[in-house]
Amino acid sequence: MAVPPPKRQPPRPGARRPASEQPEKSSFLSNPLFWVFFAFLGLIAAYLLQQRLAEMNQRPAPVAEKTPVVEKPPVVIETPKVEPPPVVVTPPPVIAPPKPEPIKPPVVVTEELPKFNRFYKTVSTRLVPAHLGDPKAPMKKEIQAAHELRASPHAPLPVASGDGAKRATLRKTVEEYWSKIDPDRCLPHPDAEAFPGKVLEPADRVITTVNIPVNRSRWHSTGTYAAPGERITFRIPASDADMGLVARIGCHNDDITSDFAIKRENWHRFPVITNTVALNKRVIELANPFGGPIYIEMPGNDKNGKSRDLVRIEIVGAVEAPNFTLGKTTRAEWENSRLAPAPWAEMICDKMVVSVPSKHIRELSYAEATELMKTWTETVEACDWLAAWKDRRSAERIVSDAEISIGWMHSGYPIKCYLDSAKDSVNVTKLRKDGNWGFFHELGHNHQSSLWTYAGYTEVTCNLFALYCMEKIAGKKLGDGHGEDMAAMAAEMALDPKAHGASAFHLLAQYYHPVKQFGWISLQQTFAELSDRKDIKKADGMVKKNLGIAGREVEKQQEALDKEKRQLELKIKTAVREKKETDKTAAETRLAEIFKEEKKIKEALGALSKHDSDERKKDIFVRTWSQEAGANLGPYFANFGWPYTDSMKTMLTPLKPWMPANFPPTKPGAKPAKSTLFGSKNEAMAGKDEAQGDNQTTNAQ
Repeated sequence: MAVPPPKRQPPRPGARRPASEQPEKSSFLSNPLFWVFFAFLGLIAAYLLQQRLAEMNQRPAPVAEKTPVVEKPPVVIETPKVEPPPVVVTPPPVIAPPKPEPIKPPVVVTEELPKFNRFYKTVSTRLVPAHLGDPKAPMKKEIQAAHELRASPHAPLPVASGDGAKRATLRKTVEEYWSKIDPDRCLPHPDAEAFPGKVLEPADRVITTVNIPVNRSRWHSTGTYAAPGERITFRIPASDADMGLVARIGCHNDDITSDFAIKRENWHRFPVITNTVALNKRVIELANPFGGPIYIEMPGNDKNGKSRDLVRIEIVGAVEAPNFTLGKTTRAEWENSRLAPAPWAEMICDKMVVSVPSKHIRELSYAEATELMKTWTETVEACDWLAAWKDRRSAERIVSDAEISIGWMHSGYPIKCYLDSAKDSVNVTKLRKDGNWGFFHELGHNHQSSLWTYAGYTEVTCNLFALYCMEKIAGKKLGDGHGEDMAAMAAEMALDPKAHGASAFHLLAQYYHPVKQFGWISLQQTFAELSDRKDIKKADGMVKKNLGIAGREVEKQQEALDKEKRQLELKIKTAVREKKETDKTAAETRLAEIFKEEKKIKEALGALSKHDSDERKKDIFVRTWSQEAGANLGPYFANFGWPYTDSMKTMLTPLKPWMPANFPPTKPGAKPAKSTLFGSKNEAMAGKDEAQGDNQTTNAQ
């Protein structure tokens, strides 16, 4: 059994504790008050030291005494005087006067910096290698001859208008060249890089699928571009091989070898740089040695639209091109698309497609692109409204080119202009502020109707649309936008219709006062009424309706003969007055020859009397406009030599005759009218040399 330890006894009172249990004696170093006092002394010492150092730094540095400097007097050296040589006054050099500027301004093409496609992201995920012909393979003689035919914006090919033999040789060379193009062996033409331009490399070749609406005829943009010489493959369903579809490479379709380009004596590009192929098989290949935008052409028939709305086409081997479509392209898509590697871009809306070099839209913002195509939509809609078109089956097109067949601009499909005007076609600020007479004028040509366009009025009624667009789009006052004084010209025309009958703007001025008084709506309703009237169509049927360039050229021949007849009639009167029998006989002989020529022209147009047709159409036009305006316009137009027949007077009896204030004047107004036909050269219309494109009456529904 364990024994517990003994309990410790408490010490007795007063007894001394052992040493091990004695408490330790505390020293002053262990006292915390000591250390507080020591720290306080340290702070005081530091403060005093800081004050001492500050006083020492504020003392100025000792200044060293300057020793006086004794200046030496300057040494004067006398030099003998030298007489200046006599001044010989030479006469100023004789500067030759500058050469007059050419009618067509030089084409300036600047190389595009290859910086944009560094940031472009290819949209298509299906890529293919590029396919070019073998440059080492033997070249056919026709290909070799065409490669030796060089013409570019910076090195034009001179071709005299009177050198028919050379033009015929060049035309044959061009025709043989295109007939020998093989998609598998095609090579780029040496001038392709100069125009239409090169693709910015590196660029992916892609497979793209497009869906084309079958109820919209003519060209359809695909957003793709064929690089020069590279093979492009088109794939369609076998069931669509009989639809009449056509693939096209290139939008610059003016043929510079044609007779209409006879006045072009410096060719700034190869004469023909576009080609097409019918998509009549499941797989079709095409190559273009110059490259160009790729289009699908839809025929203008109704049978294709009965079964479905779209046709699907696959395009293989193209590069992606800058492309903006109003209402479809998003902001993010445009920020990428505008940097695409193709050298040509397209801005698209339902009513208009504008094709320009890509450099003009690289920095175009999404807001600017949207406003631009809204403006073009409004412009075409304004023309459609004035012409009383209810609907259209294709958009208008504007294409800028290094060389066009005729004029500064010309109408047709597409409307053509020179490269100098390309930037104006995508400058929405300028379109809204200043308008563009040239583009509006050409749109007017595309809306003209032979029902109210008479002999000598080809360059007149189109300008009604230019005036309206200047007012509607650019906010100009009626008659402004081209620098002409319409009121003064109307007065001059009324005083002497024969003297001003060949002036397009004097003839245009005839419409100024009625439009100002009764508004554009009265003229628009007149056009709408005339399009449904059988009597004016019957009168128009007296002259074969010309639907293209050839027919209008015949009309221009008639206009030239009419002008010559007026001159001969004046010459005969002068010869009779001055008793110059020889001059009288010569003029009468020439008049007889003109009558024979007119007979041939009338036969070509299928008309017995164009004058009778125009007189009848003018009669119906004035009566119709009077009824729409609610006033008798017969006396007003009679001032300009228009017919004011008894039947018109009887029919318009219920209406009050109308005449502008102080019209017709007894003498010309104090403000003379300008005689120039054009405004600024960038907005000039083509004038008498203009080639008319296809009449787009079939576009109206």
